[in-house]
Amino acid sequence: MQKNAFVITAAVIAIIVAAALATLGLVSALNGQRSGLEKSGRHDCPRLSAKAAQDVTDSGYGQRLAKLAHCSR
Repeated sequence: MQKNAFVITAAVIAIIVAAALATLGLVSALNGQRSGLEKSGRHDCPRLSAKAAQDVTDSGYGQRLAKLAHCSR
């Protein structure tokens, strides 16, 4: 009976370790994907807030719209 308890304990520990490694791999892949997007320059796309979009009298309004037009999403 002692051997059976040892085998069950070892199997449970192996499953926990495998699940932890799979989770670590998934989190690592997601972080790598995010850092790849940041390095590619996609975060350089300007964002136009609602207030800035409504303020057409601002002197830089046309330039901001031109930057947004060149940004591919």
